[in-house]
Amino acid sequence: MYKFTLYLVSILHTSSALSVLPESALNTIDRGGIAIVPNFISPSEVSRLRSDASNLYNDGNFIVDALAGYGNKAGARDKAKFDTSKDRAVFPAYIPSKHMDGPFVSPTLGDADGRQSLTRLISALRSDLAKGLDRPGIDTPFGGDNHEISYTRFGAGALLARHVDEHHEEVKGRAGWSRPTRRSISWLIYLNDEDWDANSDGGCLRTYERKLPSAFKVGSRDGDLQIGWLTPTASDPKERPVFLDGRRGGISGKCALYVDSDDGQRKAYLTKEFESDPYLFLTSDFFIQNLLIQDHALGARFHYLEQPKSALTAYFGADSGETFKDVPPLGGTLVAFDSVALPHEVLPTLKRERWAASGWFHEKQQPVPMGGQIII
Repeated sequence: MYKFTLYLVSILHTSSALSVLPESALNTIDRGGIAIVPNFISPSEVSRLRSDASNLYNDGNFIVDALAGYGNKAGARDKAKFDTSKDRAVFPAYIPSKHMDGPFVSPTLGDADGRQSLTRLISALRSDLAKGLDRPGIDTPFGGDNHEISYTRFGAGALLARHVDEHHEEVKGRAGWSRPTRRSISWLIYLNDEDWDANSDGGCLRTYERKLPSAFKVGSRDGDLQIGWLTPTASDPKERPVFLDGRRGGISGKCALYVDSDDGQRKAYLTKEFESDPYLFLTSDFFIQNLLIQDHALGARFHYLEQPKSALTAYFGADSGETFKDVPPLGGTLVAFDSVALPHEVLPTLKRERWAASGWFHEKQQPVPMGGQIII
């Protein structure tokens, strides 16, 4: 019997050269930007995969996007009640909530050979990123949770609000330390028609990058995830990622913030030890700037990666160190970025369905703190 194999395990290379990814993409990701690779797959491959996705969707094989929220509501199929902004659906390889393989890996649904070919390419991409970014953990298989890959469909009018794809364990509340892995790299390959026009069709991926690229690698440091930035000044003209040490003394909830020293060899702590609850749940730059960072000049430079939208954050204003970039979803284009460090959104798709293959490469999460563990 034919069996679908998900090729997301390591591909060994005999040379130091990258297999499918240009070298320039690595520094872009490392410094907090979005790597954009046009023509990553050919027009014929785009057409084949889009046809597969479209047929599978029309046959009822997609499931509601976890963030869409409308799937189980009464009246969802009633056009008068249907929210087109949430018309998002996926065809996944793994369903985390059920701890089981998804329909993407089925050998009996649609063009399984085409999807198998795609996973071989994604496996090569994964190995390139693991090697080039010095993140060997994303190239190590350790169960179903590490192979998020799916087809995604946005209907006309659909959008996805600004967010980041991964958060520090301590800001996730009770479930924070319960998962074995966390998202490390986000990627998409667009499967739209060649005549897609961002002006008339919409659907751009809008990313919120720093005006000045990070002076240090973004995302994580020794397992501690990034939660913010120190913006540059005349006396310190470096954009510095801020990391959260959330397990001081091996205790969950015992926290401190730090940046890299100028030589990158040690942690330069910005705060004394504090409890994650309530400080990390006050959810605005103001509280970190004024309550936690004792040096007021340093405190004034702090900004969260992503502040929840509220009247308070609106009052204090946007992060002036940020700029945005719009990426049209042109067929065959690959985009990749750090899952922790880059806020992004999908602008409304205006008239047509928007198709992509997308996913996340995972790394192991930090071990659960054992000493005097605090459950938030």
